[in-house]
Amino acid sequence: MIIQENIPLAAYTTFKIGGPARFFCVALNERDLLEAVKFAKGKGLPIFILGGGSNILISDDGFSGLVIKVELKGIIYRELDHGAVAVSASAGEIWDDLVGETVSRGLYGLENLSAIPGTVGASPVQNIGAYGVEVSNSIESIRILDIEQMKVVELSNPDFHFTYRDSLFKREKGRYIIVGVNFELGKKGKLNTDYKDIQEYFFQKSVLEPTLSEVRQAIMEIRSKKLPDWKKWGTAGSFFKNPIVSVERWHELKNKYPDMPHFVEPDDRIKVALGWILDKLCDAKGLVMGNVGTYENQALVIIAKPGATAKEVIDFSRELIKRVKDKTGIDIEGEVEWVC
Repeated sequence: MIIQENIPLAAYTTFKIGGPARFFCVALNERDLLEAVKFAKGKGLPIFILGGGSNILISDDGFSGLVIKVELKGIIYRELDHGAVAVSASAGEIWDDLVGETVSRGLYGLENLSAIPGTVGASPVQNIGAYGVEVSNSIESIRILDIEQMKVVELSNPDFHFTYRDSLFKREKGRYIIVGVNFELGKKGKLNTDYKDIQEYFFQKSVLEPTLSEVRQAIMEIRSKKLPDWKKWGTAGSFFKNPIVSVERWHELKNKYPDMPHFVEPDDRIKVALGWILDKLCDAKGLVMGNVGTYENQALVIIAKPGATAKEVIDFSRELIKRVKDKTGIDIEGEVEWVC
């Protein structure tokens, strides 16, 4: 493994923004990870783990420590006694490639998470989710390198305390490096097509009972119309989390804005649609400030033109935060990780 110095990071992110890493390396296996961590510890350097770079915004000044790009590869399928299939995927595998392969094998569980950029290793960190499904629904266990103990261990799903866009990896940030994720997927399953967009898609095509592959195709087409192509635009997808409020707060909002879309959480709190708030209340769909703006088809997505800086993105996001606060009293949180 080679440790490089002063490597520009913009090309490694979907935002296409960011200064250099003081040190940079690519880890192809667990031995490389251990060696990289020992190097950083020996120099007293902070560590940042880089996957597909799809949910981060890197400072214009870059990162002063060691960036470890995880490229561990390999997927293993194993039949289980109760009719399910165990899928062990290394952290460096491309997420949507994994989803596509599981669907082609007729395995249920990940199809609604199609067309999400990034790597397998990044998926549990923020508990990626879309169209009524979260990745934690299918995770059985995760293999991790514990930096404090300097050993690789495997922990089961409950140990990671998954919630909406959150996990142990965020609460103990910097302690763990994901080596691989173990999923349990079904040979049979009930397709989740409850979301309005999916229902409308199949209604227009006169499909009453969609197949597994048809649901994946639907998700891919729906996302392509709502979200910019990250290969063409600088973006990290949805920049903010949908806010979750108390029932009492929701009633106040509902009285003021009767058409506001919402979803009931398992704990009975209410998740409100931030995209609707930004679009209908804040006049933010297609809003542009300098080199940064919201996507014309989805106000929840920030896009950056060539030449945009991280500071411009942050300034623009603060303007959106202010508008939402002024209109609803809600303090919104970023979904994208700020790296500096």
